[in-house]
Amino acid sequence: MENQVCLCLCVYNNAESLPYVLKNVDKINPVQVLVFYDKSTDNSLNILKEYQANQENKYETGTCRIIINPQQQSKQKVENIAYARNALLQIIRTEFSHIPYFAMMDANNYSCIGDINMSIFYETMARDDWDAVSFDRTAGYYDYWALSYYPFIYSFFHFSNYEKVLEKHKTDFKKKLENYKTNKPDQLITVTSAFNGFAIYKAPLFTNCSYSSDINIQMFPAHFLRENENITGEKIMKFKKGDCEHRKFHMEAILRNNARIRICVKSLFEPFDKTTNPGMKHNGPC
Repeated sequence: MENQVCLCLCVYNNAESLPYVLKNVDKINPVQVLVFYDKSTDNSLNILKEYQANQENKYETGTCRIIINPQQQSKQKVENIAYARNALLQIIRTEFSHIPYFAMMDANNYSCIGDINMSIFYETMARDDWDAVSFDRTAGYYDYWALSYYPFIYSFFHFSNYEKVLEKHKTDFKKKLENYKTNKPDQLITVTSAFNGFAIYKAPLFTNCSYSSDINIQMFPAHFLRENENITGEKIMKFKKGDCEHRKFHMEAILRNNARIRICVKSLFEPFDKTTNPGMKHNGPC
């Protein structure tokens, strides 16, 4: 049975990890797979085209579409990712608005390469206490840049001493995560933003939003920013470029649509069995 999900991938030089990611995509069995491909120097496009051909053999209409971007829009990685995600969102708006959910899935060499736990996926999809949900990972929570909650609301890279702010953020969230796992493992953590490599969205509450690496300071309550400075002992810097693209997307959905952004404390992806590909390099915990 198809899950009523449109699954989105952004691909750039991901040939090593793509076979494992696409294996998990097949397990999810989405209605539609949308891939935004930035011109790469590896074999990513051939892997995607082979996957697309296999999908067309399984389904008359095919369920995988590859959007090829011949030239990156910026020298800044985060700006390119925001551009790619917005392009995928636009296709969802115009062609797949009838599909109730969409998911954003990273294709890198650590986030989503371990086997997906479909029991947790189905269990989470059956809940009605979230509008966007991401997950913890047994291999280790890593995506602190996308993570916002009171009082750690602002990008740590935009503080005067970001290493200090990041360590305080990590320490606080690890305590919060452990508390939930120990005392309320079936509850979701309320946040302002989170991603961690994979997130599912209720489409109607997010398709009128967009991704951006620019910071709109008006989105942040002033007292939240003051408390973020107070608890870290560091000042927020004035430049408003180069933020994680997820933060603006999630905060806009909260402001526009009162969206509930949540984290499931269960791990959706099993740790990667490195013996299956001992030569594979990993840029994060897998």
